Amino acid sequence: MKTITQLRILYPVWTVISMFSLLYAPTLASESTLFKIGQLGQIVVQVFQIVVALLLYKLFMDTDKEQASLIVIFGLLGVPFSLMAIIMPEAMHLAEVFWGLWLIPIGTLVIRSGMFPKWIGYLLYVGSLGYLGATVSYFLIGYVPSFIDIFTMGELIWVLWITFVGAKEIRD
Repeated sequence: MKTITQLRILYPVWTVISMFSLLYAPTLASESTLFKIGQLGQIVVQVFQIVVALLLYKLFMDTDKEQASLIVIFGLLGVPFSLMAIIMPEAMHLAEVFWGLWLIPIGTLVIRSGMFPKWIGYLLYVGSLGYLGATVSYFLIGYVPSFIDIFTMGELIWVLWITFVGAKEIRD
């Protein structure tokens, strides 16, 4: 349960920094201090991404080591594209591919583990469609329709659940 405690601390901090860095900071003038803080936030978020991916592996490795490994693989593959997006914003759409893919094994393990309600796992699958849909939309039509972002709310529900409820302890 130590892993859950660590996630309960990291996830909300990671989410707040991420939302600021991705949503607010890019709208500011490129030379402003807040914009630079947003860029720094992007770097911090990627360090958190690595740590969270490893913690999720630890949390779920007893449920299914293969699926837990996929969390780490997809979580780590998105990091270089996310960092590249600091100087080339279009790279964010490449990172979204891995953000979407990493939600699939998380959703699978949420459903299988018994530590969380199954419906959260299904919402993570929907969240995956949001990220993948955003990438496909961007490359096919040149922009991401606003309704696609609604699908990614499944990930936010997962973060809120971890933060405020935690996980059921599994007894052997």
